[in-house]
This record gives sequence, structure tokens and C-alpha cells, in this order.
Amino acid sequence: MDRNTLIGFSLIFLILVGYYWWSAPSEQELANQKRMADSLAKTEAAAKKNTQTANVNDTLQPASDKKDSSLLKDIYGGFAGSFGGTPTEITLANASVSVTFTTMGGRPTQVKLNQFKRADSTDLILLDKKHTNFYYEITTKKDVLRTDRFNWKVVSKTPESVSFRLDNGNGGYIEQKYTLSKQDFLLDYAVKVSGLENEFQRNNDLKLVWTAMLHKQEKGMQFENQHSNISYRIPGEHPESLSSTSPEKIEKIPGNLQWVAFKQQYFNATIINKDGFAQGGNLEWKETREAGYIKDMKSELYLPYSRENEKTWNMSFFFGPNSYKTLQSVNPGFADHELHRMIPLGWGIFGWVNRWLVLPVFNFLVGKIGSMGILILILTLIIKFILLPLVYKSYISTAKMRILKPEIDQIKEKYGNDMQKIQVENLALYKKAGVNPMSGCVPMLLQMPILFALFQFFPVLFELRQKTFLWSTDLSAYDSILEFGFHIPGYGSHISLFTLLMTISTLIYTHLNNQISGVTGQMKWIGYIMPIIFLGVLNDYPSGLTWYYFVSNMVTFGQQFAIRKLVDDQKLHQQIAEARKKPVKKSNFSRRLEEVMKAQQQKTQTKPRKPGGKK
Repeated sequence: MDRNTLIGFSLIFLILVGYYWWSAPSEQELANQKRMADSLAKTEAAAKKNTQTANVNDTLQPASDKKDSSLLKDIYGGFAGSFGGTPTEITLANASVSVTFTTMGGRPTQVKLNQFKRADSTDLILLDKKHTNFYYEITTKKDVLRTDRFNWKVVSKTPESVSFRLDNGNGGYIEQKYTLSKQDFLLDYAVKVSGLENEFQRNNDLKLVWTAMLHKQEKGMQFENQHSNISYRIPGEHPESLSSTSPEKIEKIPGNLQWVAFKQQYFNATIINKDGFAQGGNLEWKETREAGYIKDMKSELYLPYSRENEKTWNMSFFFGPNSYKTLQSVNPGFADHELHRMIPLGWGIFGWVNRWLVLPVFNFLVGKIGSMGILILILTLIIKFILLPLVYKSYISTAKMRILKPEIDQIKEKYGNDMQKIQVENLALYKKAGVNPMSGCVPMLLQMPILFALFQFFPVLFELRQKTFLWSTDLSAYDSILEFGFHIPGYGSHISLFTLLMTISTLIYTHLNNQISGVTGQMKWIGYIMPIIFLGVLNDYPSGLTWYYFVSNMVTFGQQFAIRKLVDDQKLHQQIAEARKKPVKKSNFSRRLEEVMKAQQQKTQTKPRKPGGKK
């Protein structure tokens, strides 16, 4: 591996380490993850029991339900007759989802995705009864009415839909209707207010509060925690997300909201309003203290209401996977929703590479290849073929530098430690030989957008989830072949075989290139140190990504072998010899650079001596 290639790899390594450091969880977050994973701890079990009891009491048995009926009527008016009571559950189900509702609030309490399982093979409960709430706060003339404290009547029920109604006793009512859509993972939702204009305070929007504690679904905590956050979209803008690495204060959204998603690594629960929620929505998340869960999510949204006699808001829920194609095909009554953009494919040029190059090729292959491992292999071949011209150019530059190496060594031996003179002479040698020393580094840097794009692509690729290949039982998680039972700093608590193979192949490649290029000294050892560091960095990454890197190394071996067979060193010698015969045309930049170097050299040589004979 020559100097320019090592410089390129070093720059890539530094940026990757910087990205890993920036996205890595803090010590506090790691402590929280460890606490969440310790589901057998007695303190956690006790905390879980207390939390569940508090949630049930808060939701179903508020303190105010102990007041006598006359006081309730004074506070809630005609709604008082529906306050409290024993709730009834109703479930709507199809092939995609099963949604359980309670009459206490006429709200969804649990969502199960029927086509998927958790990493531990149990049912995938996206939202559960004990940690999910959904209610409206209605400011009346006497109090704030919370809809989850009232037992709603079921006014209609079919296998596909259910309607709940809360009457005020004077002909007015609020009605919530839920209908399973013909589209997968979509639940249509309508809220209707009729004859309640005198119940509400003036100019007061309907406040919708939605809270949920996200359950751990995947094998590892690192990426699920990192990719679990709240995403949202303001109409006309690209979706945004709250920070997923540090708890946020309540974030007040200045504009109207089109949708809000409680998003995990591979699944999301989203509420969509095509007409938009009113301004002033609040979003926040907190670290959960309960074992087996990731984060606490909360959204406060507002439905615009101007005390009309009758008003209906048509919305939808999406409960399903973070599949780019699935989210792109969702149609909740309008097409311009950009739900698929909640999947973080990278920012800037990296996102562009994933959306317009990697993802289309991947989607094309998905319909034709059954095995995800084989698909990644073919994807690697296609990407390496696209990059082949850059690899070839880099090799030619390396070969030319290898030919010039004896002369470069002579210059170094002749001028010793006079680095300025060495640089001037080397520059003159490169000019005469027609060689650009940067031409080996630039192709390496031009490959970086694809390298970083794939680094972001594989950890969020839903299609890899729970897909097996060789010894890997899940290409979206690390392929552990040995668990230590303890944590090694900088490495982890297990051995990922694909990561190990990737590291070994990189070390072999480095050794072969060092022999060919003749690189020595510190640059030689840097080439060996970087793969060892990557062994620890990538040990927890999805095995689909490390399988890609391993295959990429194998393809690189083949490319290098083929290029060496095709490239004739004698012809390169002839090209360099012919270039030396031609007059050297110096650019203004080269001329000025040489003048600066020579001036600096003269300045050093004419520097006055200090007492004692030293300069």
C-alpha cells in the first residue's frame, strides 16, 4: 500500500471515527441501556409493578371519580353520566395489524403487527395497553374534560370498523370512528363534534395528547436506541426528527404539522392529518426507566376548531415497518406526505447516493433474488464495477510512483533531513515524469460518498431484518459466534465472525500491497493498525454491512490481480521516459510554489549563527 493510498485510507478512517464518536451513546445512555436490559433485577421488577399500577390508576381511576354525582354533574354537565365505570375492549384485525380499543376514552390501547416477530420470537407489540394513552383535553366553561376518563358508548361495530360516542345529554356528542383500510398497516380515523359549540370556550382548539413507551424489538440496544425518536413533517418541507441521542426539552413546533411518528429502528406508529394539525404542537421524548423498553414518547397536537355546530376531522394511523417502498406507497388521502423520508438514509451527498443509486439497485435485485446474502454479494459486484475506473486510475498512479521510488530514495539520501529541498526536487521529478502524486489519493477520496452512504444504509434497511445467511441468523444485527459474558472496552462482549473475516482480509490486502509498493516506516504500520481499530468499531454493526465489506475486499483482490495482469510495467517505464523528453510546462501555481520553497530554503541557509557556532 503506497503513501497516497494510505493517506486516503487515513482520511476515511478519521472521518469514520469522528462519525462513530459523534453518534455513539454517552456513558449515561450506556448505563440506561444496561439497566433496561437487566429485566431480572428485583428493583426493576418492583419499579415496573409500581409504574403499571400508577398508570392504571391514573387512566381508569382518577381521583375525581370519588366525588358524588351532583358534584360531577356540576363539573362535567351532561357528560357526567359517562364518567368512570367498567371499560370494554374491542379488537379490529386483518392480515397486517390487530388493534385493540377500550371504551374508556374510545381509544386504541394496543397494536400488534401480525406479520412480524420480535428478536426473541414473541409477538411484535408495537404499542401496548399499559404504556399507551390517547385522549383529548377539552376546555369547557367549568373544567378541562379529559376524554380517557369517560366510558364511551359503542354506536356501531363491524369486522372492519368501530364507532365510539360520548354524549352530553342535550343532543350534542363527540364521536370517534376507526376503520381498517384496504391498504396494509393503515387505520382510518375520523373525529366528529356535533352540537357542542356551547360547551367549549371560545377560540379553543381540540388538544390531542398521545403518549407511548416504545418496547425493545431488536437484538441489540445500540442501533434501536439510536434510531428511536419522534419524526414529523410540516407541509411543504422535508420531514425532521428530534435528536435521538440526548433527551430533548419540550419542542414547540412553530408551523402546522401534517404527521407525527413515534419511530423505532424498523417500525413506526404515525398519526396523519391531511388537512394539518393547528400550530403550536409540542413533541418530546425521555429515557425510560422500565426494563425492556427504549424511550417514552409524547406528542401534544391541536385540531383547529372554531366552535362550529358540526365539525369532522379525517385522519389516519400508520402502524407498520420502516420499509422505504411500503411508506412510499402509503396513500392516506393525499400523495405528498414523504413518510418514506423518516428513514435516515444520510444527509447531503450520502443521502443522494443512497436514494438515487444504492436503493434503486437494491430494490431491483429484491424482486429477483431470494437470499439477502446473495443479493448483497451481487450489489457489491455492481458497486465495485461502477468504481472500477477509479480503482484502475489509483493503481496506475501507484505503479508509476513505484517506478519512481528508486529516484525518490536517491533524492532523500542526497539531501538528508533538508525536507524543503527534498520537496522541491521531488516536485521537479514528478513534473519531468508526468506523474501527479495526488492522482492515487483522489480516486480513493472520490469513493468516500458511497462508503459513507452504505455505512448509513445497512443499519436502517428493513429488508435485512431477521433474514438469515450462512451462520448469521439476522443480517440486521451482529453475527455473534461467541459471547464472552463480559465487556471488553473498545471491542464488545462477543465475536462477530463477518467483522473478523473483514479484518483479516484487510490485513492480508495491506500486507500484499506493502510488499508491492515497498512502503516502510510509520506508514507501513498505519495500514495494519486501522483494520484492528475497525474490528472494534464494526463489531456491533449489522452483519449485512460487514458481509458487504468482506465481499468488497475479496472483489478488490480479484480486481488488483486482473489489473496487474493487464498493466505492463515496461510500457509505464516507456511512458515516463517519453514524458521526460518533453519540455516541462509549469503552471502559475507550480511556479509560485517552487519560488516560495526556494525562498524559504535560502532564508534557512542565510540565517545568522548564534553564539557558540549554532545557527
